Amino acid sequence: MNRILILVVVLCSHGGNFTYAQNKARFSDFKPGMIDEMLVEKALKVANERAVNLRCSELYTKGVITSTGWQLEYDNNGFVKGRKIHIELYCERIHQHCGIANFTFRQKHEVDGDFYPKLLFDKVGYMYDVDCE
Repeated sequence: MNRILILVVVLCSHGGNFTYAQNKARFSDFKPGMIDEMLVEKALKVANERAVNLRCSELYTKGVITSTGWQLEYDNNGFVKGRKIHIELYCERIHQHCGIANFTFRQKHEVDGDFYPKLLFDKVGYMYDVDCE
């Protein structure tokens, strides 16, 4: 009984994507919060560079922006220091396995009020197996 309770707590704490992936979801089921093909291409490039640098076997080939817009970040004085966005990335791995992971990317705020054009890796969530597409 205790094992079941622990499993339920763990499943609930991982949020919707865990359940979503466990129910044989497909990457194509994700609905975009916003559409920006150039931003997704930048995110794929950053994620693939990171995978190569970490010697991971993933090759990220598709992405969906799940954020409805950029989330501003503020410093302790209330000034904008950057912005973040969430993107689900689909990858192909060795042995014909595929997966998805939620990545967060950011851009720094420049002095002139614009955002630095380079997209930077911020963090990545868990990798979940999904059906290959």
